[in-house]
Amino acid sequence: MKKLLVLLIACLALTLAACGDDDDDDGGGGGGATTTEQTEPGTGGGGGDAKGRAASVDIPAISFEPEDITVKAGTTITWTNSDDLPHTVTKDGGPGPDFDSGDLAPGDTFEQTFDDVGTIDYVCTIHPGQAGTVTVE
Repeated sequence: MKKLLVLLIACLALTLAACGDDDDDDGGGGGGATTTEQTEPGTGGGGGDAKGRAASVDIPAISFEPEDITVKAGTTITWTNSDDLPHTVTKDGGPGPDFDSGDLAPGDTFEQTFDDVGTIDYVCTIHPGQAGTVTVE
C-alpha cells in the first residue's frame, strides 16, 4: 500500500510539473454553472451550435459535475475547470468522433458538440477515476 501511495504522489508531482506551461489554445468560451439542462433553439445560451442547444459541466475538486449528463443531438457542452488543478476532457468510448481538450488550466473551458446518439464515456487523463458520461438522445 505504501508503494502505491508513493507512486501516486510521484505521478501527481510529475503531472503538475509538466503542466506548468499553458498555451491557452483551447478555443473555448462560455458558461460556468453546473447543469443537466439544455437551452432550446432560439432561447440563447452562449456556446451553442447552430441549433442553439447548449449545456455545461463544471470541473471542481477532481470531479465532473454533473458526472452524467443527457442532451439532445446537436447540443454543445462546455466544460469549465473551476478547480485549482489542471484537468483534461478526453473521450474514452462511445459513438462519434474522438475528442481531447488537452490540459485545461484553472479557469479554462472546452467545448464539444454531440451529434451521434448513444452514450459517450470521457475521463480526465491526469486524474485516474475522474470520469463522466454524456448520453445523447
